[in-house]
Amino acid sequence: MKRSDLFIRLTAGVLFLAVASYVGVYIYNSLVVTFVTSEAIGYSIEETVPTQGYIVRTETVLSDAGSSVLPIVSEGEKVAQGQAVAVELLGREALETAEEIRSVNMRIAQLESLGGDMEVAALQSVVSLSRAVHSGDLSRLDELSLSIHAHIFTDGSIAPSDELPLLRERLRALESRSEYMRAVRAPVSGTFSQTVDGYEQISPDALNDILPSRLEELFAEPSYTVGAGKLVTEFRWYYVTILDVADAAHMAAGSRMTVQFSGVFHAEFVMLVESVGRREDGRCVVVFSSDINIHNVAALRSLRADVVLGTINGIRVPREAIHLDDDGTTFLYLQSGVRAERVDVEILREAGDSYLVRDGSETGTPLRTGATIIVRANDLFHGKVVG
Repeated sequence: MKRSDLFIRLTAGVLFLAVASYVGVYIYNSLVVTFVTSEAIGYSIEETVPTQGYIVRTETVLSDAGSSVLPIVSEGEKVAQGQAVAVELLGREALETAEEIRSVNMRIAQLESLGGDMEVAALQSVVSLSRAVHSGDLSRLDELSLSIHAHIFTDGSIAPSDELPLLRERLRALESRSEYMRAVRAPVSGTFSQTVDGYEQISPDALNDILPSRLEELFAEPSYTVGAGKLVTEFRWYYVTILDVADAAHMAAGSRMTVQFSGVFHAEFVMLVESVGRREDGRCVVVFSSDINIHNVAALRSLRADVVLGTINGIRVPREAIHLDDDGTTFLYLQSGVRAERVDVEILREAGDSYLVRDGSETGTPLRTGATIIVRANDLFHGKVVG
């Protein structure tokens, strides 16, 4: 009788442990390891080369003047030969006179561009200001603001045809005040910048067939230059940088590439590859050029930029969903109906916490945009019932 009681107790204990283990495994599977999926999403990554380089332009430094020089045209503004671009202040009333000359100049330019219809001019001034703000071009902000004020917030008591001769006469009177100031005039036409940094003597011609060591010498120390500003006399400007030969191999003279500037200047340009220079110690000089937006780069010199080599397209897959076979093959599981389906994949790039893998349309697999990727599951294998 005692043996029977012991046997029953042992049997009950084994059964209890089995039931407890089953319940524990079920709870673990339900709460700890959950079934997680993710939708396959098409994704693109730009291949870029980071650079540090210099802006080079055809520049003319304006004649030296005293320390009290005030520009009377805007940064990045186009000026004509002989036009007054700055004044050297010679008296206490010179600052006020210089500011008035600047305002009168801008107003004359506005009236000369009008067709005589003030309503059209008012609308045009609003549109011009909106476009400048949208594009980030603030080089003509003073002029555009003055235009808004002149066309919208004035009573219109003087017609443009009557106002223009009065303004010209006023400008002649202001510029004749030699006791207060001396005008600094543009020797040639060009784009004005008041920034003079000592590298203006480096012309685009100096970049022809240049070696990296020589480029570094040119920009090692600025020349001592003092001036009332400078004029950029050509619309085409250049970005010159030193690259490893391996990166420069992706570029060819005459091709066009996207250059993304960053740091103090954020902008993206499609630029012409002017030249890929000779090798020197595994490096070479690459020169890019553009003929747009000279007003935005007239004052800039040293800049960072990323050169876009190309774009890689594929499917973005969570890193956790990628598995590695014993033979080194990478694969993942898709949910196909109610079963798991193994799919071998080719990893193209890392993308943070994900991988970019080749689209199944190129490899003949069902991994396409919209497919269901199994990110995490218990005891996953090909053919397992998962849904």
